[in-house]
Amino acid sequence: MKEHAPALQGTLVRLRAHEPGDIPLLNDLINDPDVGQGLGMAMPQAIAGYQAFLDESEKDPSRAIYVIERIEGSVPIGSCSFFTIRERTRTAVLGIWLGKPYWDGGLGTDAVRTICRFGFDHMNLQRIELTVFEPNARAKRAYEKVGFVVEGTSRRSEYMDGHYVDSHVMGLLAEELVR
Repeated sequence: MKEHAPALQGTLVRLRAHEPGDIPLLNDLINDPDVGQGLGMAMPQAIAGYQAFLDESEKDPSRAIYVIERIEGSVPIGSCSFFTIRERTRTAVLGIWLGKPYWDGGLGTDAVRTICRFGFDHMNLQRIELTVFEPNARAKRAYEKVGFVVEGTSRRSEYMDGHYVDSHVMGLLAEELVR
């Protein structure tokens, strides 16, 4: 019998609830212009803004937000979330970001795989979707490694670096997850 990792632990990362000490560290990481650009966020953001986002999310049953930390080191490196969780249709929207020092090491792919596995196996979701901006080829590749496919393109939907860019809607069904 194949042994599985705990629900919120992947090969390289674990997902956990936010702790008060995480807020300054994560706020510093998300305030990097390269990180914020991938999220379509106006930057920089004050710590109070990050805290307000978490407080608001905690009250919303259609959201589930986790800190991403490396298994070795237990230091917060980013965050991933389910937004717009719909019980009736068993769907959710995925959001994720990693601090720039943690890019290109497979951590983001492992975090996406871990949260999707949790969503399908423990939340009984049947579909997860996300939006990725065209210039973010790194993220698109990570999503594809987990099984996401491009389902549509919203032309010139975001303004970045002085010009409009397309965004892609990607979807993943439970049976398509590359475990």
